[in-house]
Amino acid sequence: MQIPPLFQSYLIGLLVSVTGLMVSSCGGSSVDNNRMAEAPLDEEIRYEAVRLTASRPTRELNLPGELESYYETDLYPRVSSYVKALHADIGDRVSQGQVLAELEAPELTANLTEAFSKVKAAEAVYGASKGTYQRVLRTSKTLGAISPVDLDAARTRAISDSLAVVAANAHYSSVQQLVSYLKITAPFTGVITDRRLSPGAFVGPGGQNGVPILKIKQLDRLRLRIAVPEAYLGDIRRGNPVRFTVRSFPNQTFTGRISRVANSVRPETRSELVEIDFQNKGGKLKPGMFASARLPVSASGEGSLYVPKSAVVSTMDRTFVIKVVNGKAVRTTVQKGDDASGQTQVFGEVKPGEIILKTASEELTDGTSVNIQVVNG
Repeated sequence: MQIPPLFQSYLIGLLVSVTGLMVSSCGGSSVDNNRMAEAPLDEEIRYEAVRLTASRPTRELNLPGELESYYETDLYPRVSSYVKALHADIGDRVSQGQVLAELEAPELTANLTEAFSKVKAAEAVYGASKGTYQRVLRTSKTLGAISPVDLDAARTRAISDSLAVVAANAHYSSVQQLVSYLKITAPFTGVITDRRLSPGAFVGPGGQNGVPILKIKQLDRLRLRIAVPEAYLGDIRRGNPVRFTVRSFPNQTFTGRISRVANSVRPETRSELVEIDFQNKGGKLKPGMFASARLPVSASGEGSLYVPKSAVVSTMDRTFVIKVVNGKAVRTTVQKGDDASGQTQVFGEVKPGEIILKTASEELTDGTSVNIQVVNG
């Protein structure tokens, strides 16, 4: 069956139109895909930041600190010996002068016996020479019985033998002192907090490689060490009362007094070390506890800088905030002060008008480019 020429022309035109439409559709899809590939996958990260402003300082500083025993020491042996017996262990309360450990050194005992025998021998020789001199002295009173030379020789021998007795006694005392080191006594009243050795262990004089036998700490009197920011050093006075709390007893407040001030500001933190004595009656508090101390200070017209708590990062090395300078992150060391209503008082190389990140992170290093959005603190 033959298709009329006019109908053939119509079919050919329709086919060309459909083919062009398909090609146009495919080309448009390719362009759209290219545009999607060129578009960024993620929006640029924007960090919230705050501008530092000055506020009135508080009348009470809240500073962290650590309790330490007033006295603590490691007990080392003074002579090479063996541990014979231990009379105290971890947790035992001991009194000053109490024997804590006994050591044994047979050679020292033998040396003490030898030194004692030398003292007795020297005393015997001196007794003989002294008696001879006295007889010669009495005889010399008879004219011509004893020559002056013999009298001088007897006196010189007696003096020499007396000095030998003094030397023998000094040697005996030194050996006796060494033997007394075989008994280790408590230097002060406290508690044994560590024991490193057991009976039978060989010990020697304390040194770089020495191991202490026992460790003793005083518990009835403690020190609280805190770092006071430079801005408040004018309010620190010896004898001022200081209240503090510990986590173990959150509902109790303890009171001590400022006893020592370092009189030296640390340049890295711009703070001064202050020690507070506390009479720990009953041993309720323990060395090593972290405390939160509240120091009364006088308010002045000068302002203090407060930042959100999330803006301060504390590591083992330092405490810092992240300032934004010319679009770059700059870690800046600060010293923390009072905490109140989610804000932390800071001291250091920061000043009003500067911009810091509201939420700091250790992952941001110095020089990292940051895009910020300043918000109200």
